[in-house]
Amino acid sequence: MSAENYQYRRVSANWILLTLASVVMVFALIVLIRREIAHPTSTQSNLVVYCAAGIRKPVEAAAKQYEKEYDVAIRLDYGSTGELESKIALEQENKAPRCDLYIPADQFFSDRARNRGLTKGAIPLAQFRVVLAVKPDSTLRIKSIRDLLSQNLSYVICNEQAGVGNRTQSALKARDLWEEVFRNKKSSFPRVPEAANAVKTSDDIQAAFIWDATARQFGLKTIECPELATGIATISADVTAQTAKTKEALHFARYLAAPEKGKPFFKQFHFETLPGDPWEEVPELVIYCGGVKHNALVGTFTDFGKQGGCLIKTQYAGCGTIVGNIKARKFHLPDMFMTCDANYMDRVSSDLMEASDGSSNKVVIMVRRGNPKNIRSLLDLVQPDVSIGTTGPKLSTLSALSWQMFEEAGIKEQMEKHQSVIVTTPTAHESVLQMEGYTKLDAALIYEANCQKLTKRFDLIRIDLPTAKTVQNTVAGKQSRHLQASNDRYQRRQAAVSALWTYGLRLWPGSCPALKGPLRQAVSRRPYRPGRRLRSGHCADDSGQYRLYRPAILSRSAE
Repeated sequence: MSAENYQYRRVSANWILLTLASVVMVFALIVLIRREIAHPTSTQSNLVVYCAAGIRKPVEAAAKQYEKEYDVAIRLDYGSTGELESKIALEQENKAPRCDLYIPADQFFSDRARNRGLTKGAIPLAQFRVVLAVKPDSTLRIKSIRDLLSQNLSYVICNEQAGVGNRTQSALKARDLWEEVFRNKKSSFPRVPEAANAVKTSDDIQAAFIWDATARQFGLKTIECPELATGIATISADVTAQTAKTKEALHFARYLAAPEKGKPFFKQFHFETLPGDPWEEVPELVIYCGGVKHNALVGTFTDFGKQGGCLIKTQYAGCGTIVGNIKARKFHLPDMFMTCDANYMDRVSSDLMEASDGSSNKVVIMVRRGNPKNIRSLLDLVQPDVSIGTTGPKLSTLSALSWQMFEEAGIKEQMEKHQSVIVTTPTAHESVLQMEGYTKLDAALIYEANCQKLTKRFDLIRIDLPTAKTVQNTVAGKQSRHLQASNDRYQRRQAAVSALWTYGLRLWPGSCPALKGPLRQAVSRRPYRPGRRLRSGHCADDSGQYRLYRPAILSRSAE
């Protein structure tokens, strides 16, 4: 073979190999593209939902309908509740979040995930309860757990990683029956559908401790034993803390809870449904808020509206003004009312739900930098050359407290005689503005919460009187369209805090000052430690209260 022919054939062979390789690459690329179209990876049009196995059917049915309506791919991942929680925790630890919405089978797991910082908002969906399930044609005579044990029947349970297992254990422990039930079980399963299927298909299994909804889905007969009466679980949709799709996750969570959307599927599959908010693409929430919280909340409400996919309309004013207008029906009833002081709630209690205390605040004396009038306490306010500003006596809590403190300090008559109060404003926030813009004012009585944005021109003087403190509470309006309420303790707690709480505000960082309990955990996202500096300029003192003041400013108060 000539060198020329050899070279030609070698080139031809290389060309054929390159052609085949190109064809294979193109084919592989086409397969990948088709797979991506069918199962797109992390995009804004996808939501990953971790759902407890016992809740699969209604969530799956609602997800299919949601996908058709909104062209969003819902990826459902099922497992025991504890197993799913562990996955979320591992993803968070590895900084590789995948889950957007977590649907546990019991409030216990929902609370635990929130306390671990794994979730940041919960919307209640439905309830089910633990029952003893037997075969549909069973003739067993069982009226109690004692009957089950005395007849030496073969039964199965679910382990405590499953919601039903955890709830079964807690209910029976309260009756001192758990150890005996656990010791005599035939077997245990990690997931409730497996336990239900064992009763249905196995001749060796006569009964199982499972959810009533699951039992009915498998066509089993249910026995409601009195020892299991407390085995009721509330299902919720919880937005995960690390998701980048908070707005989308909340949208689907609200969809699941809406009576016109996801709720019928829960009823179809034998769950006990709970009252839910009417469906709205963009919920509109009306909030009346005492002026003391203006600085603390104005930015929070704006951010929440954007992230939560809702429209928030706020009305800030003195609580006297707000209450007067509500009673006169000049204002429509709000979705939420956040007071300056708990005393105002009694005046409109018939129009509102049960209130929940959310924060506290102290009244302080604001003076000009360096304290030129040498004001050390309330007693120094009676000096003839001291001009004072406060709020209007009929418009706000602050003014009523101020004059009450004047009376307790024994200076009320002198204050009235000297006419020391020369400026009154509707809210404490406006009193601060008056101090900044009206140089003839020497001092003003304001709330600590109004001092967050103080300039360097002012100092604060503490008032050592018990009455120099207010407790603010939060309440939802009875007529609110955005109120999920029932006789259940979990639902009642949700409603009592606010309509916004239901949409997740309580679990978002940077919320209200001086919050307690779950809200305090929500603000910090870490276990509370007295004196620890928080984000957004908040500070916690040794009493466990959150404040909005800057300690550097307060330390300048006159000694």
